[in-house]
Amino acid sequence: MEHVKRSKVAWMAGVWLATLTGLAGQAAATGSATESVGTQHLGSLRANGQVIYIIGSKLMQPFAEAVMERLATKAGLPPAIMANEGSARGIEVFCEGLGLQYPDVVAVSRRIRGNELDLCQSNGITDILEIQVGYEATAVISRADDQTYPLTLNALYLAIARELPEGFDFNLNRYGRWSQVDSRLPDTEIRFVIPSPALGGRAFLEDQMLQRACRSIFEIKSIFSADERVKQCISLREDGRIIELDKPFEENVLKQLQSSPPGTLAVVPMRFASAHLDVEKVQPLDGVLPTTETVADHSYQFVRPLYFYVKKAHVKNYLGDGPVNGLREFITEVTRESAIGPDGYLAKIGVFPMNDELRQRVRQSNLQLTPMVRR
Repeated sequence: MEHVKRSKVAWMAGVWLATLTGLAGQAAATGSATESVGTQHLGSLRANGQVIYIIGSKLMQPFAEAVMERLATKAGLPPAIMANEGSARGIEVFCEGLGLQYPDVVAVSRRIRGNELDLCQSNGITDILEIQVGYEATAVISRADDQTYPLTLNALYLAIARELPEGFDFNLNRYGRWSQVDSRLPDTEIRFVIPSPALGGRAFLEDQMLQRACRSIFEIKSIFSADERVKQCISLREDGRIIELDKPFEENVLKQLQSSPPGTLAVVPMRFASAHLDVEKVQPLDGVLPTTETVADHSYQFVRPLYFYVKKAHVKNYLGDGPVNGLREFITEVTRESAIGPDGYLAKIGVFPMNDELRQRVRQSNLQLTPMVRR
């Protein structure tokens, strides 16, 4: 199974296994240290269309896990195979073809793009179900004993950008204290903790926060080349005030905050922030805190949508004809109010729910197996 061979991680019964070089016979052929009876059994089940194969973002892993746990209890489905390849790579593999050697589902933290749909269609994948399950919010946090800051996105950008406009040129950022950026901010050293470029959270910071802040800076908007505008916008200072952390990012953030001076800020997923309010504080951004209400009404803007995309051609019809068992049950389960509603089990582990109208629309279209339409 060529595409499973590419997988970096397999998920089995809620446990992320070590690196796979393949399933079943391929694991045996390579003498892989990860070979187990369970893995071989899953490979055999996949070959017969009895197990779901999900690929995508690690961010989506706990949500996929929660859905599959319910399906194991309710429908007796075997554990899914899940490969953690990231959103972009996951979509690429998902779009490579139809058949049991390819994923049934891709789980991602952004909407699929037009060029990616083109790749899918060029490989015969013409009907895709788009299941949005909610949103994830990105939060700015500080140590728990820090004061609450009136932080704005513009002030944050001015504090961390590598260069700022002065006259007709850009010069290295000379701000050293938050109060120099905005007199309402504390008189403490600027320190900001962010994900390394290898992590998905960094792309969100660059795309949805830094580039959004740049829209208000005339000198950057005036740069003719789009590539140069983006480069100028996302280039961060290199004088030690920006602390980049790699995996395990969330664990490293806590350690970094506790060892850093007051006034140090970090950007993290809100689900992580909510779980550690004893040692850190969520700071409002542009005067708004991320809550169920502010995410749903879009007054808190620093969020990203969460999706499962499913190949309709892999779903069994009502007569039981189709290549993969359990996909219809997966679609039903992941669109239930008990899953994606305000009191659903996904909300309890960090998904911010959509409003009532959008949830109903997602549920109705996908239970009817209506393929997505380009927007």
